Order: sequence, then structure tokens, then C-alpha cells
Amino acid sequence: MTRQKADYLFLTIGILVLVAAFVVSAISKDLFFSYFGAEDSLIENFTAIFLACGGAVLVARVLQVRDSLTRGALVLGVLYGLAYVWAAGEEISWGQRILGFESPDYFQENNDQQEFTLHNLVIGDVKLDEVIFGPVLSWIILSYLIILPVLWRWAGWVRRVTQAMVIPVPRLYHAAFAIFVSVAIPLLAESRRWEVYECIFALLSLAIFIHPANPLRGTTSAQATPDMAQ
Repeated sequence: MTRQKADYLFLTIGILVLVAAFVVSAISKDLFFSYFGAEDSLIENFTAIFLACGGAVLVARVLQVRDSLTRGALVLGVLYGLAYVWAAGEEISWGQRILGFESPDYFQENNDQQEFTLHNLVIGDVKLDEVIFGPVLSWIILSYLIILPVLWRWAGWVRRVTQAMVIPVPRLYHAAFAIFVSVAIPLLAESRRWEVYECIFALLSLAIFIHPANPLRGTTSAQATPDMAQ
């Protein structure tokens, strides 16, 4: 399978997940809450798998051209990939419910779900998932998905930075996909609709990392030429 076909496949799966969410919600809201969007559901496990795969692709992408990167770019690139692997672990509470181990005392006292996860920690009166891992992270991600593809095509310095840092740039249809899903998800009248959003985001990320607008060139000095049709 070519990279482009893999890209299209993951986006198609994302659309199917979105359609399935609306269908299940229309059939039974209890079914959606208790099974489709519940903890440890197929959706949540698929999210973890796709996030982990995305992280692996990112790390492999960086290591492929490691000899042409500065040490800083190499470290940041690997850390970016590992961040996706970390997010995958957080998504399933690091296998806590699968393995059946208890949360340490600190997490039982300071985690709003008493789980072994960092994003649900409450420090003082601050819930990390509402302050850092909520709106702030969402705006950063949407900027990457929507603003970066446009800047990459019109700003030479953006192309140079993304090439030097081996940052996979979304294509314009990836940006359009992100906008469409971001508009559609709030229309899903379910409290756990964001589990669906996270799964689709993981699929979109994997599609971008596999088939970005700026393919690897092998050197930091090379520049990808924007294809205005994409």
C-alpha cells in the first residue's frame, strides 16, 4: 500500500467512526454512553493504538535522517514522537484496568478519577485536563492542523523551519478534514462525544505523519516545494 492510500484509508476510517457515533447516538443514548464512548471501549482502545502508531512513525521519521539533523532537532523530534506514545498510555490509564493494579496514594488523592494518569491530576484547585490538556492543547493542535499548512505554502521561513526540525506538515485536505470534524462533533449530543473526537484526531495524525506535505529530503538544507493543489 502506498503512503497516499494509507493516508486516505485512515481518513476514511475516521469518517466511518464519526458516522457510527451519530448512528449509535440516534439508536440509543444509553448504548452510546455505556458502550460506544465508555471507558475501555473499542473507541478508546483504538485511540490508544493509533496514537502509539503515530508516535512510532514520528520517531522513525526523525531517525531516518538523524545524520543530517542538529542534536536539538533530533531530541525534539524524538520527544514529539514519545509524546504521542505517552498520550496513548494516558488514554488507557497505562493498562491499569487491564492489569488490575491500584493507583498509588498520591493519584488516589489528587486525581479526579483516582487513576494512574497525569492529565487528570488536580493540583490545588487546578484541573490539568481543563487548563493545560483542554483548551490550551486544543488550540495548539488546531493551529498545527489548520494554520501551519497555509503558512508552509506562503512563507519560506516556515518551510525552512519545518524541514530543519523534520516536522510533518498537514496537507490542505487534512486541514479541511480537521475543520469538518471540529464542526461536526459538537452536534453530537453526547457527554462522551470527545472520546470520538480523540479517536478521529489520532487517525488524522497518523494519516498526516505517513503522508505529509513535506516529504523527507535527507538533509536539513533541502526545501520541499509546496504543491498548491494539495
